[in-house]
Amino acid sequence: MKLNLIRRKTEAPDVESFVFSPTEPLTWKAGQFLHYVLHHEPTDNRGSDRWFTVASAPFEKEIMITTRLTSEKGSSFKAALNALQVGESIEISDIDGDFIVDDPTQEYVFIAGGIGITPFHSILKEADHVDLKLHATLLYANRDHNIPYKEGLEKFAKNNPNLVMHYVIAPERIDENTFKKLVPDIQTPVFYVSGPTPMVESLGGILKRMGIAADRIKQDYFPGYTDELYSARNTF
Repeated sequence: MKLNLIRRKTEAPDVESFVFSPTEPLTWKAGQFLHYVLHHEPTDNRGSDRWFTVASAPFEKEIMITTRLTSEKGSSFKAALNALQVGESIEISDIDGDFIVDDPTQEYVFIAGGIGITPFHSILKEADHVDLKLHATLLYANRDHNIPYKEGLEKFAKNNPNLVMHYVIAPERIDENTFKKLVPDIQTPVFYVSGPTPMVESLGGILKRMGIAADRIKQDYFPGYTDELYSARNTF
């Protein structure tokens, strides 16, 4: 299937959203991802395909991907995506992923690092649309105060008194003390962790050390993104 680019939006410095219209009906669950192929030349050793979380909500019927674009050390895929013009297309296949909310009565802690906010944006936007008052705490770690989706996230929180949000701005980092301070009853919620691989691995380890069972921790890795705050030397 193909997607046609219909618009793009700058979410923060170096963070861009691309919104596509499917050429045929497409269904997915909030939090899932798609396989994308963008043919281009020359192609570097990372190839012409990527997996991206669908950042839009299913009710929108549009596919939005959000990614970080940098002027230095960028891949040929990112360069081709950035050069894509309205009306041009990208190929998709293989909807997948279990990083979804399957029990609306459960209490959740959503932990996002940088661009790892994308599945939570989809989940919270869909919940807002259907007036689902999820019991959730969002801990969002970002490199600076330029928060992607900030206006939308704060709208979701305003509409849902059960949604509590906390921004953690570098050099601060989410750690065991963060959980003790912001998640009073840590044995109750299910934890969803999404972001750069070092961060996801580090926080998954912290949660397990705090006694959280593995089946109450869901992890969504964003390979290719780095996070100095959760480098190997800081992994627990």
